[in-house]
Parts: sequence; structure tokens; C-alpha cells
Amino acid sequence: MNTRSSRGPGAASSPQLPEARWARVRKVQLIRREVREVLSPSALEVLWKYGEHVVEGGPEVSSGRVTAGKRFYATVMVTVDLKRCAAYFSEPADVATAERLAELMIGSARVKQKLIALARPELARLAGVPAAQLHVEIDHHVRSEGTQVFIDGDAMVSLEPARKAGTR
Repeated sequence: MNTRSSRGPGAASSPQLPEARWARVRKVQLIRREVREVLSPSALEVLWKYGEHVVEGGPEVSSGRVTAGKRFYATVMVTVDLKRCAAYFSEPADVATAERLAELMIGSARVKQKLIALARPELARLAGVPAAQLHVEIDHHVRSEGTQVFIDGDAMVSLEPARKAGTR
């Protein structure tokens, strides 16, 4: 009996495996399923409750004087240490979770709304108008360091001078 295979001289004998067959696609998936990660509204409420909030504001100043354009600015800072509220979340309060949380907060409309809600009373006080009358614009940035997440927002409101009667 010859123990050599037909693969070439010196090749050891082994049972021959059937050739792999390519699967033929007969149907196309109608609905593609995706896994998405989003920041839940209830989680944001817990983070806000345990976060430290600082709001500072003032009028626009040009050459040491308050300008007639009546713009008011506020800086909103929220610092959340995941270790302070770890008992409320199923994820670990670690560096990786803080980094992922910061990524999710960057484009979050809810985070933006929460920052505006913090800035609005201070801007209304500075402008001397009811808070409901203000249209607040805000840009926010988020970063993490260790288990802490830092959310910084720059808010601005502009009060247009009253228009004269008969003008548009």
C-alpha cells in the first residue's frame, strides 16, 4: 500500500476532505438590524442630579464698555464623576464608560437642552427680561478625564432693539 498522497512527493497521507462549497444566496434580507447606543433620558437625569453645575455670565463688553447691541453670554459647566452615581447604573464607573459617555453626549440634543435650561435664568437676569422671551444659542463640548465627564457650554442671547413704528 502506498502511503503517499497525490499532492506531491513526501506528503503524508490524510483523509481527503470534501471541497468547500459556496453557499448560494436565495433570499435577500428585507430589514437590516442594527445595534445603536444612545444616552437614555433617565440616565441623563441621574447624571444631572449628581453633577456639579456652574453658570457664569455677563454682557458683551467692547473696549471696556457695555455695547448697545445687547448681547449677553453665559458659560455653563457641568462636571459629573461617575463614581458618585455608580450605584444607579449597570455599567461600571470606569474610564472606558466615561469616554463612551462623553462621545454620546457630544451630539446629544438633550444635553444641549439641559445646558440651555441652566443658562436661561442667568441670561434672563442679566438681560432684565423674562426667561421665556429669550432665544438662547449654545455650543457645547464634552470631554472625559478618568471617571469624570466635563460638559462645557457657551451660551449667547441677543436682544434686538425695538423697531420704530412703520418700519419692518
